[in-house]
Amino acid sequence: MGRPGLLVLDFDGVVCDGMDEFFESAWRAWHSLKVDELPASRRSELRTRFARLRPVVESGWEMALLPGVLATTDMAHDPELGDNGCWAEVRDAYLRGHGLAPDVLARALDTARDAWCQEDRRGWRQCHRFYPGITGWLTRLLGQGQRVYVLSTKDKRFLDDLLAWQEIPFTPDQVIGKATPRRAKWEVIQALAARHGLSPDGQGVWFVEDRLATLLEFRTSAPHLNTARLFLAEWGYVFRRDLESARAGGIPPLTLAQATGPFDGWPTG
Repeated sequence: MGRPGLLVLDFDGVVCDGMDEFFESAWRAWHSLKVDELPASRRSELRTRFARLRPVVESGWEMALLPGVLATTDMAHDPELGDNGCWAEVRDAYLRGHGLAPDVLARALDTARDAWCQEDRRGWRQCHRFYPGITGWLTRLLGQGQRVYVLSTKDKRFLDDLLAWQEIPFTPDQVIGKATPRRAKWEVIQALAARHGLSPDGQGVWFVEDRLATLLEFRTSAPHLNTARLFLAEWGYVFRRDLESARAGGIPPLTLAQATGPFDGWPTG
């Protein structure tokens, strides 16, 4: 299968596991909004449920909302919340019922992260765990001149800080974070492919993501990029059911061992 002409990686759930940081930042952000109370006595329970349902979250503002939703929802309904459609309905109803807006939640989350970084940057960083082998693999690829980009909905300053902490030598333009106005990931990847002179049909583009809905959106919204290779990172924030759905849709699940090994060992679909 050769090497990719352009390799694009999601960050959370592909490069780095930040679950401890997600929950702590979301907890702090929710407390700052002074809406529904999050009892300290329920912290462990809510952390477990938060981690279990993390795959339904697409954007940071939803992550800030999730503890509040869980605190007012019986645990018996968690399997229903794991359905993306149900989550969207519950999420939007909760927003309306509490007079909240996504931009308010997004600011609260970023503010909580910034305050934490200023108070204890070392502690904030150590709540992140780069997946085994990822740091060395990326360092090797960059040293070999491989075109690699990180593409995330997380604010770029947090991405830059974490990648610098791991001493992974990305250039500033190779790390792409949250944009305003928001652009779909396929749009960003299409622009990157054009910048590097790749074929308009996506030939040579490889994209690794742990959110199946994002990969399916790529397929439906960018049919012209029909030769781009898409992979579902099965080590990330993925429901087990997503693996079979991905295979059925022609998107091969990728293991961490395959990802950090030779490119000719990656699945072909």
